[in-house]
Amino acid sequence: MKSSRWSKSIPRIVIALVVLAGAGWGARAIWKQLSPTLFGNKREESVPITKVRTATIAEEIIAVGRLRAVFSTDLKSEINGRIIKIIAADGQRLKRDNEILRLDQQDILTQLQEMERTIEAAKLKTQRARRDHERLLELQKRGVVTSKDMEDSRITLSLSENDHSIAEARAANLRDKLTKTIIRAPHDGTLLLRDLTEGQVITGAAAQNGGTLLGEVADLAQLMIRTNINEIDVARLKVGDVARVRVDAMRSVLMTGRVKRIATSALESGVDRTRVFPVDVVLDDPDERLRPGMSATVMFTLARVENATAVALSAVFSTPEAVRYVFFKKPTGFEVRPVEIGIADTRYVEILTGLQVGDEVARTRPVEFEGELPVPTPPPVVTKSSKKDGGPGAKTGAAPSDAPPPPRRGDRSSSGKSSRGP
Repeated sequence: MKSSRWSKSIPRIVIALVVLAGAGWGARAIWKQLSPTLFGNKREESVPITKVRTATIAEEIIAVGRLRAVFSTDLKSEINGRIIKIIAADGQRLKRDNEILRLDQQDILTQLQEMERTIEAAKLKTQRARRDHERLLELQKRGVVTSKDMEDSRITLSLSENDHSIAEARAANLRDKLTKTIIRAPHDGTLLLRDLTEGQVITGAAAQNGGTLLGEVADLAQLMIRTNINEIDVARLKVGDVARVRVDAMRSVLMTGRVKRIATSALESGVDRTRVFPVDVVLDDPDERLRPGMSATVMFTLARVENATAVALSAVFSTPEAVRYVFFKKPTGFEVRPVEIGIADTRYVEILTGLQVGDEVARTRPVEFEGELPVPTPPPVVTKSSKKDGGPGAKTGAAPSDAPPPPRRGDRSSSGKSSRGP
């Protein structure tokens, strides 16, 4: 009885298992279509692809700086004082020795008057000492004056003359300070005056803080940009190199300039403590709307290639041994292909060998290449000289199979925004 019941339930169990298996298989197939990244090896469908194309690539150093006059002089007072009158206005054209502002002269005039009285008193004392000394000389001839009296008379006369000379020197110093209460233009140029007010107290240039900066007189006919280039890139620049300049306030205007000076010693950058060299770029034809202090971007073109075989920067990868490679797209998937690269800009890198125009490569690493990659190196090149030296089939002129290719041109780091490849 039991056996007959069991035999009847077996077909029902088998049918139920078949139905469950079919439902599971169908659900798996549907899920694979909805999420190809979880089942099967279909990630390549979502891998972004880019084509190898021809492009114009320019390798550049991009730096920022500020406009300033080629020839300018800071204005500082040589003495402490209080401004009593501002004569010239900001932006005014000046000639040499034109008055800019005046300081209070009252204290100096008072001291000068006192010193003139001191000079008169010293002069009278000197005259009296000289008469006394001459009278003692006459008495000495008669033998009625001792040697000590003569020596005292001579010393008194010398001291009187010395006091008179000291008073004259102090008076001359006060007269010189009096002339320094008037700040004048050191040369022809445009006045760039700071925010000063009459009654303001300023300190002289000899002060510990360097004195109060009153402004500057600048020749705005010639303008330049001073920028800082890091120690890696500065060796690739030279005096006379052409640069392109774009001022932030006039983004639509592109100007040209030339490198006038490259500093011989480095400075330490206040941002990341790297070593930088100041570089001055003089504008060829400055716009009349430009003003000192404006921010500017300077672009130095180091190399330029027209119609270069190029690919997007993100498509080129590198090993720790500096071997560059790409993921070349084939009908059945991707393969690792080593390439030799040239110069690069912010978008493209030049491909010297390994790819052709029209080839497709991956922008990101496909899933089947996760982890360390066994990147093959290009086959060695057989030269005529190597065959002669090493016999038939010798390849002594080629690089060993495990040696990385030579570094590409422009593989470097730069201050600011220097264009570079991977």
